[in-house]
Amino acid sequence: MELQQFQAKTPLKHLAFIMDGNGRWAKKRLLPRSMGHKAGVKRIKEIIDSCFFDYGIKAVSLFTFSTENWNRPPEEIQTLFQLLQDFFKTNIQEFKEKGIRIFVSGDLKDQRIPADVLETISEAIDETKAGDSHYFNVLFNYGGRKELVKVCKEISVDVLNGKISIPDINENLISEHLYFSKLPDIDLLIRTSGEERLSNCLLYECAYAEFVFTPCYWPDFTLKELSSCLEQYQSRSRRFGAIKND
Repeated sequence: MELQQFQAKTPLKHLAFIMDGNGRWAKKRLLPRSMGHKAGVKRIKEIIDSCFFDYGIKAVSLFTFSTENWNRPPEEIQTLFQLLQDFFKTNIQEFKEKGIRIFVSGDLKDQRIPADVLETISEAIDETKAGDSHYFNVLFNYGGRKELVKVCKEISVDVLNGKISIPDINENLISEHLYFSKLPDIDLLIRTSGEERLSNCLLYECAYAEFVFTPCYWPDFTLKELSSCLEQYQSRSRRFGAIKND
C-alpha cells in the first residue's frame, strides 16, 4: 500500500494498538510469560517506525500497562516495568533525532509506580519534547474510566473556583482535560490475539474510531499483518453521522 494512496483515500492521523496475546504466545511455546512480553517488546519499534515513516501516520498510541494490570503477579509487573525502561533507554536518542515526541498517558501519581520507572518516563518525555514530526503515546497505568473521572474532578474544581461556569462545559473543554489533549481522536484501533473488546482503553477518544481485531498474538504481528489491518481500514466508510454520497 503506497503512502500517497493511503492518505488520500481514508486519512488516518492517530492509530492505537492494544498489544494482546504475549502470555498466550509464550504458553503455546511452553515458555514463561516473561518471554512473551520480551518478544512483544521486540515488535514495537518496527511497527511504529512503519506507521510513522511508511504510512505517514502522525500519532501512534500503545496500550502497555492498564490500571487493571496491577492484579497480575508482582514478578510479572516488575518485568513489564523493566521492559518499558529498557525500551525507552534504547530508543530515546533515535526518537529525538527523528523528531518523535513521546507522551505517556495515565496516572503517574500512583505511589505504586517505582521511582526509577517514573524517572525514566520523565527523561523520555523531556528529551523528546521538541519533536513535532510524529507523536508516540504510551498508555501506562491507564484506564479509560479513571481518565473520565479525572476529567470530571478537574472541571468540577474549576467550576467551584469560579474559573468556568456550567454552560462553559462542552466537548472541547473535556478534550482539554484528557491525558493527551494535544493529540487527535483515534481513527483506528487495532487489537491483537482475537479478543474483540476495548478493555477500558480510550473510551472517549474512540467515539468514532474504526476497529480491527486480528487473531494473531502481538509477538507475531508483522508488517504484513499491519498492512492487512490498514487495508481493512481503507475499505471502511467513515461518515460521522452523515449520509454517504455514492
